[in-house]
Amino acid sequence: MFKLKYFIQFCRFFHNSHVPKMKFKELNETYKSIYKNVYNIDENDINKASFVIWIFSFLLFLILSLFLTLTNFLIIIFYSFIISIIISYRFNITLYRIIRKEESQINALMYFLIINFSLIKNTLKKNTDYSIAFINLIKNSNMPFSEYFKIILKRIHEGELPEKQLFDLITPSEDFNFYIKDLLVNNFTSSYELDYFNENISEKRFKVILKDIESKISIVFFIGLFFPIALCFLILFNQFSLIMLIIFIPFFLILLNFLFKKLIKVDIFLIGFLNEYSNLEKKQFDEFLMFLKVFSLNLKNNLSPEKAFINAYNQNKKFYNLIKNSFNKNLYNLINIACTFNEMIDKLKIELKSIRYRIILDTIRNMLEENAFYSSEKIIEILKIISKHKKLEAKLNVIIQGEKFKALFFIFLLPIIIGAIGGMLPLLIFITRGWKDISHFSLKNYFDLINILNFFLIFTTLFISNLISCYYFLKLIKIEKKILIFLISSVIYILTFFISFINLFTLI
Repeated sequence: MFKLKYFIQFCRFFHNSHVPKMKFKELNETYKSIYKNVYNIDENDINKASFVIWIFSFLLFLILSLFLTLTNFLIIIFYSFIISIIISYRFNITLYRIIRKEESQINALMYFLIINFSLIKNTLKKNTDYSIAFINLIKNSNMPFSEYFKIILKRIHEGELPEKQLFDLITPSEDFNFYIKDLLVNNFTSSYELDYFNENISEKRFKVILKDIESKISIVFFIGLFFPIALCFLILFNQFSLIMLIIFIPFFLILLNFLFKKLIKVDIFLIGFLNEYSNLEKKQFDEFLMFLKVFSLNLKNNLSPEKAFINAYNQNKKFYNLIKNSFNKNLYNLINIACTFNEMIDKLKIELKSIRYRIILDTIRNMLEENAFYSSEKIIEILKIISKHKKLEAKLNVIIQGEKFKALFFIFLLPIIIGAIGGMLPLLIFITRGWKDISHFSLKNYFDLINILNFFLIFTTLFISNLISCYYFLKLIKIEKKILIFLISSVIYILTFFISFINLFTLI
């Protein structure tokens, strides 16, 4: 928030100026309203500031490159333009990304909120003020704007109507805004079952990602292959400098990382989606879900939450290999009355670490406090939501695994190409130096033509660029044990480079 403060101040500085606007993102009315009402900034202010950032960064890279490199002027203009556009784009979407992250969290938590509130309505008396109960529920939840509901509650105590406060509320999530409007229109009597709320915006966006993920993967493959090979040709045609070789690696790394995050990484938060987690963490989550299913069945038998929790663990103890350490210690304290049930839940949240466990356990604890028996059905509903998310993840994994052969082929093809071309550097030097008396040409003459520093930088730059491409190709197809493939790819590059380098003498 500290950086955001200065970001907003910088953008507001251009509010009354006539600076051209550089627009990267088309905002809907909800986002525009949040920009204006929450952050007190206009979309055009950010677009104007983005143009200034673009001009400044373009001129900076252009001037530095002209002074520090001997590269072709058109090439300097090209990469200065690309880098400045990326910097300006990142600046432009700073606030958008913050709001988008909140929207994703709200959409993920909304299912839990619907389930929890439906349980609360079943346990409250008919003459209860449901709007206050709803506000208290969100105030005590993990929603990004839950702190704001404390302010709403304070205003209600000062005489404001709760319905008006909810009606004026605008969140980044259109689904949540619609849900609140539906509750207000129906005076909080709407059942709003999960079948009625079939898919939220996050799940729809995820399905869109599934449709175009293959074309995005192709872009990452193209950049990962094209940039190292393009560098090889620049070296062959003597269009390079030492500075260019030095800055190539960080530039290439930043570019691939940016493309991976922008095109491949799924930034949609779904409770049951663990795409970025390791196989071990996924197995741990599956064990946790198995435990919850058994726990809900025990609750249905009218057992107390404590007894149901203990039974659920003991009945399938042999299947819990990854969660047993966290559960054993905490259940021991519960059985020996060293802690309460709620205290045990809090300790479990800390030990299991992930935000998913925290959200699920918080929701279950809140439901159990309302009604343990009805909570059984609500836990099953939570498991159904998670199962739906896991099916979406499975579809994504099928597509990615379909790219596995292509990725491995490129991983072993790239070091052959750049190794062979990189090793031909002395041939260019020999031709450009115009060595005429080939009959007296010796191995000593061959090595005398080589600048050791240039040779080392070229070899190292191509070697590291191969590793960078290899890393992101493996990350794309989700291969966790990368060391062996790194080693094979590196050996192929080194052998190809030096075979090309040494055999060149025999051809001459």
